Amino acid sequence: MHVPTGLPRVVAIVCATALASSPVLLAPTTAGASGAPTTSARAAMPQITALLTKKTIRLTGADGLRAGRVKLSVRGRGPVEFAMFKAGYDVADFAADVNKFGAKNDVKALKHALKNTTIIGGLAGGGTGTIVFPKPGAYTPISLGERGLVTGKTLVVDGPKRSSKTPSTDGSIIAKNGPSWGGASQLPTKGRFQFKNKADQPHFVVLQQVAEGTTTDQVLTYLQSGEEAPPPWGLPAGMETGTLSPGHSMTVDYDLPAGQYVVMCFFPDPKMGGMPHALMGMLEMIHLT
Repeated sequence: MHVPTGLPRVVAIVCATALASSPVLLAPTTAGASGAPTTSARAAMPQITALLTKKTIRLTGADGLRAGRVKLSVRGRGPVEFAMFKAGYDVADFAADVNKFGAKNDVKALKHALKNTTIIGGLAGGGTGTIVFPKPGAYTPISLGERGLVTGKTLVVDGPKRSSKTPSTDGSIIAKNGPSWGGASQLPTKGRFQFKNKADQPHFVVLQQVAEGTTTDQVLTYLQSGEEAPPPWGLPAGMETGTLSPGHSMTVDYDLPAGQYVVMCFFPDPKMGGMPHALMGMLEMIHLT
């Protein structure tokens, strides 16, 4: 998904796989994810950089890559994440399904895309973190945002799988069935969190700063209202991650102002006609201190 940076304004948050869009709050002014201090353990980890342009996604550091955990850095205006397609289904099929769902709310096309696609995570432009290539195979970098669907050259990951230890984190944000959130209720203002998807559908994380004392009911009422004016409790800071299919995890580096944040996901629910999860109540308040 992509939240444009700039002065506070109402923006459209587009689902990370470009399967749907939903109005939400304010654009971050400075922010998004940012790198935490590098340690020797992380320095030894393979690193790839994804550069998103208007027409493609260019990868560096991907030659000779083996399955396992890698550090990912994303450059450019928009999100980049990695998708693995089942045999007989490719990025052109994925694009066709995405376009059908986006144009006509074709839930059958959404279900077809999810049945044949595994998304292993990614980051917004400027973000750093780690993702895991779970097994040898072909992975395609994709970006769905303001420019529509942009793809890059498919990356072939070799075996055997390299041992990959999860970097130390300051807490977890966990997507659960419901849909709902679990994990930390408090995090430091700068650090690293682990995002885990323990649900049966894809999810991604949006962290949006709100005024102290704001409730999830207030956020839900605003989202369901379709209101175009910024909410009085919305503050500028925020960040987002790429999408994770069920059973996958990633780590995300971040640097945000202290305060209260609402955790949201806007992935379209195939069981509910493509309704974004946040509009179904997938909201949780946490504090950064």
